[in-house]
Amino acid sequence: MRQPFQILVIPFIKNKDKYRFGVLLRKEEEVWQFVAGGGEEDETIVATARRESAEELNLDKRFQIYQLDSLAHIPGYHFSFKRPYVIPEYSFAIDLSVCLSDVKLSLEHKEFKWVSYEEAFKLLAWDSNKTALYELNERLKNHDMNVIEKG
Repeated sequence: MRQPFQILVIPFIKNKDKYRFGVLLRKEEEVWQFVAGGGEEDETIVATARRESAEELNLDKRFQIYQLDSLAHIPGYHFSFKRPYVIPEYSFAIDLSVCLSDVKLSLEHKEFKWVSYEEAFKLLAWDSNKTALYELNERLKNHDMNVIEKG
């Protein structure tokens, strides 16, 4: 059963003192976004972020997850919920610098690319993705990351 919450996960890498962010192009909607998905059964929010990252990028589950403060709300009708009327979208980030070569797209996306902050901001379709990207970029610049789970 689909849980009434959504997760957003921003993959990032550090390359020669510059950060790059991984954006995905969805096949059906033709929009650029970060990893996104909903909880299944009795999954926790963090477990959902880990599973969705692993599934959408075809990664093994060994990567650190960082908690972001960004929180958005999405109308429930996007997910066939009659109630609640809106569901929360929790934001996270994952550092893929050490497993960069392991990234392979799932079937729900048709393109993946590493881009600068500025290019990501222009490509992204959803405001919630842009807000979380802004927060992550500021946290990276200020060395203010909150690891919530190592793996």
